[in-house]
Amino acid sequence: MIPTTAGTGSEVTFTSVFTMREEKRKGGINSTYLYPTVAIVDPELTYTLPPFITAYTGMDALTHAIESFTSKSSHFLSRPISFEAIKLIWENIRYAVEDGSDINARENMMKGSLMAGLGLSMAGVGAVHALAYPLGSLFDIPHGIANAVMLPYVLRYNIEHRSEEYQGLIPLFKRDGGCSVYDIPFFIQKMLRDIGLPSSLKELKVPEEAIPDMTDAAIKVERPMKNNPISLDRVSVESIYRNAMFGKDSIGGRDARI
Repeated sequence: MIPTTAGTGSEVTFTSVFTMREEKRKGGINSTYLYPTVAIVDPELTYTLPPFITAYTGMDALTHAIESFTSKSSHFLSRPISFEAIKLIWENIRYAVEDGSDINARENMMKGSLMAGLGLSMAGVGAVHALAYPLGSLFDIPHGIANAVMLPYVLRYNIEHRSEEYQGLIPLFKRDGGCSVYDIPFFIQKMLRDIGLPSSLKELKVPEEAIPDMTDAAIKVERPMKNNPISLDRVSVESIYRNAMFGKDSIGGRDARI
């Protein structure tokens, strides 16, 4: 496999995701038979990737890295890999979006994507993916954009209930002025604005009346839901979607409405 985006990390994972359009849902298949025999990872193949696609595929990789780092299935081998992936992506995504020919940024984004894929393979992902899948199956929103929009809102809910899972990430955000675990969702949402991505479901033209159907679909995505640092019931999933609809901040800390 030869990736042309720094996004999914498919070249090192054993997962395929399918959209069942008639059933309006997404589903995944995991199998060791899906591991590629050989992966050639060349950042030069991403030089001509447009800024918008660079942005949302990069945020897809960042979501993989953060969720695998805090997954219930993470372990002493997976966490350092996921942490390094977060660091590489966070420190380079703005540069890659601003200047696609930035060799250093492109190489580090490709490394980050690959390492995020390894972390994903070892520890899995969480509720961000579960809540993002219905956006793709019901509204044809690209997976990376869906992950990017839902990431800060799911993190706010998780951090409110299990902040200790995210303490290890604070050093990565100190350069941006972060001093508390509660700042992390704020800085991620600011990142979305900086790289030209939407930060609410309203911006994606998702109708508010679709929230019950999205909730029904999300809670059926069992594996990511089980991997999430805390358990989410129907009420909490619906609450996260409603906060994401209008960009509302669900916990204390900085105002997330940039």
